[in-house]
Amino acid sequence: MKNENIWQKTLSKDEKVEYEFSVGDRYIKFYLIIWGIVSLPFLITGIGVFSFLIALFYFAFYLRKANIYAFTNKRVLIHRGWLSTHMVSVDYSRITDIHVTEGFLERIITHTGTLAVITAGSTADQVIFKNVNAPYELKKKLDLLRDGK
Repeated sequence: MKNENIWQKTLSKDEKVEYEFSVGDRYIKFYLIIWGIVSLPFLITGIGVFSFLIALFYFAFYLRKANIYAFTNKRVLIHRGWLSTHMVSVDYSRITDIHVTEGFLERIITHTGTLAVITAGSTADQVIFKNVNAPYELKKKLDLLRDGK
């Protein structure tokens, strides 16, 4: 378990993390390459190095640390933030629907998509996982855990 300290603050005694994930690797690599290309013409002034370093920090470090998700044997956990954090927990019994969206470029270039977990209540009660690897596979894993398998 990569982020054991984060989850140990939240897990109950008989609960365990079954699957943990974050923003997709290909999404991060793709945008680092884009920022590298955009920064190239500005290398002479030094602004290019500075802008690429900011992009490197954001995509290679911050996105992964600030968006950590887990499926446990009881619920979905969402940990957002790095210096200040926000934790959301959704019990499987509250989930009413799961939506998967893969845009054309997401599917072709970064192999990522969006998984939206809809909960009982208003349409505002939903949890959205953006830019995650193989969102249909994530849905299958979540469905299996919800069914208790």
